[in-house]
Amino acid sequence: MSLNKSLLAVMATVACLFSLEGMGGTDKLELSGFARAVGGKLDTNLATYEGYDSGVSFSEKSLIAVQADYGFSSTLSASVQFLLHTDQDRKSGVEWLYLTYAPVEDWQFNVGRLRTPFLKYSDVIDVGFAYPWINAPQQLYSSYIFSQYEGANSRYRATYGDAVVDFEVYYGRYKDDIISNGVDVEVKLDELYGGVVELNYGGFQLRTAIISGPKVETTIDEVEPLIQGLRAAGFDDIAERFDINDSANAVLLGASYDTLSWYVSGEWMKISSDIDVLANLESFYVSYGYYYESVLFHLTYASSNQSVNIVDNTIPVGVTPELDLLYYSVEALNAFLPTDDLDTWTLGARWDVKTNLALKGEISFLDGKEGKTSFFDVEKQSFDRNATLYQVALEWVF
Repeated sequence: MSLNKSLLAVMATVACLFSLEGMGGTDKLELSGFARAVGGKLDTNLATYEGYDSGVSFSEKSLIAVQADYGFSSTLSASVQFLLHTDQDRKSGVEWLYLTYAPVEDWQFNVGRLRTPFLKYSDVIDVGFAYPWINAPQQLYSSYIFSQYEGANSRYRATYGDAVVDFEVYYGRYKDDIISNGVDVEVKLDELYGGVVELNYGGFQLRTAIISGPKVETTIDEVEPLIQGLRAAGFDDIAERFDINDSANAVLLGASYDTLSWYVSGEWMKISSDIDVLANLESFYVSYGYYYESVLFHLTYASSNQSVNIVDNTIPVGVTPELDLLYYSVEALNAFLPTDDLDTWTLGARWDVKTNLALKGEISFLDGKEGKTSFFDVEKQSFDRNATLYQVALEWVF
C-alpha cells in the first residue's frame, strides 16, 4: 500500500470512529493513538545503519497510529489499531485486531492478531513515548522478527502481599514478508508458542520469557534458483543446508529497578536454531537513567554476538562454466548471511514537555567488527564498521 493510500485509510478510519462516537456509542467506544517524528543521520557515507546514511532523514522511524476499543459488555471488548509508517520496508495498515474476554479481574483471554509478548517493550515498541530511548537497543529489538501472531493468549495476575506476578501463555501462527539486507524474505510458521512470567515488587521487576517455532519455513525468491541448480547438479547436501525448514527458539531474562530518582535495567536474549544457515545470536543491554525534574538522562551499553554456520562449498572449480557459476553463487550466499556482532554506547536525554508529549535526543557510538555486517549495509568494503548515529525525536500520545 502506498504512503498516500495508507494515510487516507487512517484518516478515513479516524473520521468514521469519531462519527460513531458522536452517534451515541460514547460510553462503549474509546479512541486513542500515538505518533512519533524521528530524525537522524550517520556520520559516514560508506554504509547505512537502520536505514540512516550521511544525510538527515525523517523517514525511517516516524509513524502515526490510532486505536479503537469497543466494549460489548463488562467482560467482552474488541480492539483494532491502524498504523501508518514512513519506512518503505515496513507495511502500513492494521497492526492488531483482537477480542478480549475478562471473566474476572485477574484473568484475561485474547484472540485475533496480537503482539508477540517476548521482550520487555514488545507490546509497545511502536509507542516511543513508553520507553526512554529513541531506538530500543537494536541488538535485541531488531532481531525480533516474530513481532506478531494470529492466535490466542491467556493472562493471569497473582498477588502475594506486595508482590505481583503476571503469567502469560500464547499459541498461534505467523506469516510475514520481511526485508533482510535489501532482500524480500517470506517467513511462515504454522505453529508459534511461548510464555512469560513477570514479577513486580516495589520498584523491582524480574522478567523471563520463551518463544518457540517448531518449524520455520522461509522463501527467498533470489535463492530458489540456486537451490534448484544445486539439486540438479547432484549437490543435494549443499542444497539442503540452504533450505530453511526447521526449528528456532529464544529465551529472555530481564531485570530492572526504579527508585523514581534513578533506574537501572537490562535484558539478555539468546536465539538458537536447528536450521544450518541461521545464526545463533546472544545479545544483551544494560541501561542507567537519572531523573532531573522533567528531564531524564540515560546511558546504555548494548552488545551482540552472532555465530553463522557457513556452508562448506565442495563444488569443484575449473571443470565446467556451470559448476563455476554454482561455486561462486554459493560463496556469494555465504557472504550474504548476517554476522551482526556490534557493541554500542548510547547517551541520551528525554524531556517530558507535557504529560503526553516528550522530546528526545541521542548519540550512539557503533563499534562493529571488520569483516562482519554488524547491522550495517556496507556500501564500500573500506568501511571499518565504526560510526556515530545522531537522532532527535518528538513523541506524542493522544
